[in-house]
Amino acid sequence: MFDAFPFNEWSDKIADFWTFGGAESTGTWIMTALGFAVCMISFVLFIRLENRKLDHQAEVLRATGALDRPPDAPAATE
Repeated sequence: MFDAFPFNEWSDKIADFWTFGGAESTGTWIMTALGFAVCMISFVLFIRLENRKLDHQAEVLRATGALDRPPDAPAATE
């Protein structure tokens, strides 16, 4: 595999560009934990949002009587 990234040229100066420090520092673990927490929270909120939307749509379909018809019955036309 071709790898042209100059890892040998890295020094401690690289940490100056990153607020939370270099690899294996406490800041790295804090950022990883925060990222994981944000990901999980957004996943749960997304599921709750979709559940509310599905519940609302089911209420609309029940109000129109669409859920009471058999699946192969045509819709009533007016």
